[in-house]
This record gives sequence, C-alpha cells and structure tokens, in this order.
Amino acid sequence: MDAAVLVELRALMFEAMGTPADRLAHGAWRNAALDWFTRRIGTEGVRVVVAEVDGVVASAVVGEVTSLIPGPGTPNGSVGLVSNVATFPTYRGRGLAGLVTDDLLRWFSSSTDVTRVDLFATPGGARIYEPRGFVNRAFPGMSLSMRHGATRAAPMTSRGS
Repeated sequence: MDAAVLVELRALMFEAMGTPADRLAHGAWRNAALDWFTRRIGTEGVRVVVAEVDGVVASAVVGEVTSLIPGPGTPNGSVGLVSNVATFPTYRGRGLAGLVTDDLLRWFSSSTDVTRVDLFATPGGARIYEPRGFVNRAFPGMSLSMRHGATRAAPMTSRGS
C-alpha cells in the first residue's frame, strides 16, 4: 500500500476540517505521518481500507483499536477509532467513502473486541456516518494543544498511585 497516497488523503481530510493551507504544506507532520503509515500498516489493531478506481487509490479510511480504562459504555476498555476518511476530488460522489467505512466497520465487528467506535466528523462527513448508526455524543470533545517545554501552572493538589 502506498503510504504517500495516504498522507495526501490525510491532507485532504485536514483541509476539509479547515486547517490553514500553510500548516498543510509543512513537511514535519507529513514526514511523521508517512513514517506512521509505513510502520503501522498491517500491524495488529490497525486496518487501512482503500477503494481503487482503475487501479488508482481514490478513497481510504484508517481504523485503530485503542485501549481506554473500562467504563459502563466500554466494559473491556477496547474502543475503535476511525480516521483519515477522505476521497480525492475526482472520485467524490460515488459512495466510495461509505464503502471503505462499511468495510472497516465489518472489521471492527468481526475481528476485534471493540465495544464502541469513535470518530470526528465534518458536517459534510456526518452524512456518511449517521446512516451507519453514529450519533453525536452527549459531551462534546475538547482538546488542548501541548507545547512541550512550555511552562504551565502546576495543579493545586496531586495524588499519586
């Protein structure tokens, strides 16, 4: 599988999510993503599904099995993560993203022990996932970009394990 094509599809995904063009062009993330795909494709807990048209990769999706602390909705802590869903513009409107997503969901169901599958969707992408049973979560996701080496206020209290 051509990892470089998967990086290009990843860039399209970030573009659809509103990432500024100057950040998409930056080589550091692209090199790291290329390395990730090269090392992780075919390993346990990772599945990459592509749709080809006339022998050319047109669309792809990546699935990963992740481990969380078990909870009521994830009794074994095993959760699937869907990412990198993208289709090259020339091939859009053919249902390819849905096809690769369906294949990935079958894999999660038949070949893993995940009890929940998560993803982040653009408004345009939601139309692919909602018919497949994905719903908005009660508590929206939040994130914090970490700057390593930056000074942050220490927590007031901390309990060790």
